[in-house]
Amino acid sequence: MKNIKIIAAVFAALAFCFWAFGYPEWLNFHEQYQMFLFSWDYLMEHLALPGGMGVYLSEFLVQFFYNTYLGAAVVAVVLTAIFLLSVKISQKITSGYNVVALQILIPVLIWIYAGDINMLFAFPVSMLVAQVCTLGFIGIGHDKKIWLQILLLPVIYWLINYCVWIYALLTSIYIVNNNANRFHASTIVVMQMLGLVFFIVWVAYFPVRNYPFSDLFCGIDYYRGHMCVPFWQHLAAISCVLVPLIKLKKVSRIVDYCLLSAVAVAGVAGCIVKYDSEWYSYYKIDYYSRTQQWDRLLDYAKKNNLQSDMAATGVNLALAMTGQLPDRLFDFYQPGNEGFLSTFGYNLLSCAPTAEACHYLGMNNSVLRYNFDLQSAILNCKSSGRFFRRIAESYLLNRRYDVAQRYLTKLKQTLFYRSWALEAESCLYDEEKIKANSEWARMLKLRFEDGLNFSHVHLDQMLVYLFEKCPDNRMALDYALCSCLVRRDLMTFVKHFPCFTKYFGVANIPEIYQQAFLTACVQYNYTLPSFISQKVKDDFREFDRMYLMNPNDKAFSTGKFANTFWTYYLIDPMR
Repeated sequence: MKNIKIIAAVFAALAFCFWAFGYPEWLNFHEQYQMFLFSWDYLMEHLALPGGMGVYLSEFLVQFFYNTYLGAAVVAVVLTAIFLLSVKISQKITSGYNVVALQILIPVLIWIYAGDINMLFAFPVSMLVAQVCTLGFIGIGHDKKIWLQILLLPVIYWLINYCVWIYALLTSIYIVNNNANRFHASTIVVMQMLGLVFFIVWVAYFPVRNYPFSDLFCGIDYYRGHMCVPFWQHLAAISCVLVPLIKLKKVSRIVDYCLLSAVAVAGVAGCIVKYDSEWYSYYKIDYYSRTQQWDRLLDYAKKNNLQSDMAATGVNLALAMTGQLPDRLFDFYQPGNEGFLSTFGYNLLSCAPTAEACHYLGMNNSVLRYNFDLQSAILNCKSSGRFFRRIAESYLLNRRYDVAQRYLTKLKQTLFYRSWALEAESCLYDEEKIKANSEWARMLKLRFEDGLNFSHVHLDQMLVYLFEKCPDNRMALDYALCSCLVRRDLMTFVKHFPCFTKYFGVANIPEIYQQAFLTACVQYNYTLPSFISQKVKDDFREFDRMYLMNPNDKAFSTGKFANTFWTYYLIDPMR
């Protein structure tokens, strides 16, 4: 196949579109779980570990994931470069017809493997470095190759760890193929491999003892967990060695395109399995919350009928930020209090939307606590620019300027958080300058000033107290009232409702609140207030008549009453 450049260009364009428009949450997730620092100490920390240079280069590239389009371009360039270098290596090592359709299998396997969100970008970057080193070795004079290899293998292992095997095998095959005395060359190659194994064992038992032996063989920071090495990593690495060796006699263009089509179909099937999972709904909710794409979050949740605490937290935050919380509360899944400020769960993102909700509510200490939890939960003990920024901001607003300075010092060494850190640093010990920032002024106005213990059990009381302190905080009151409704706690709802009428009057009370208040009046024999509209009264009579006749009527699930409080209160428990 002669159109290698065209194939590479098409592949790069598809990869860019995939991550820029299809799965930007993948880029967001990886960027927020590391923080690259432009400092000498940060570089030395990486070089002190085997494979550290590959990790350092990958983290340098991953910081550009902060911008979706830059991140997608970086991923596309790395995968395309792996494909082109594989073609080049194949041309250098063996003779015959180069099956380009199979060469593209290597980046396709990495593409599929990347669907496992715990695969770190250090793996494809280290693979790319191994390919570059292979081509560099091939370009050196032939008489120096065998002896140079003895020196290069330990050095390259220390630079890229596991992917040294790609380099070692490809260069060994080249040495044997291009040496007149193949037996002599093969003997030296075997000795080199044994020497590399001995070097790794020596590293494992003497200089570096804090990592499992499997990591020293299979890659430190190639995978976010240290419990196992995924099969896909080995498959991609093996393909990077074997595929360049495949040479066939000249085949027809039809066969070439059939092979290319087969790889494309396999890639699509692999992506469907790896990327379209429930976990990606969590990553997308977090991405939309972080980037404040509230309407897109609501559309996504409605379309996919998301039913989890984390999704409900993100949805309710989006409803509140768009002023729709009381009106569309029951358009979405509601798990109770966990749908407003969920607790920490068993995944890295479980309380990320909760931390964002606390930020907009003005619960500054809760923002600090949740972001500490998120920072501490990172499996490979990295730092996060996103969480560092929130923590520094919380300490700044709490007037803990000395502690805030420590976080700002780190953030100043980053690329995309530096400007914010410099602005925040200029506000240290200067309250007037802090108040000049509109966002910080809002936080200072909304936040608790007295000591208060956080309690999920008494969530509504905290939120009402927060509202009474600052009546501009409509979001806090809506959260308090709606949390009562999703718990079906009408007594507490009626108790807190005078706060709404006191500050907002009775002219524009949302229908959901009217429905709940009318239900409480009927259930507890309260006097029916005048603010309940005639429409709500008529709807209640119709609902009551239909419910007595047939509680399973479709009108309760998909018809007129599907998203009313009455259906949620009476019928949802029966389903």
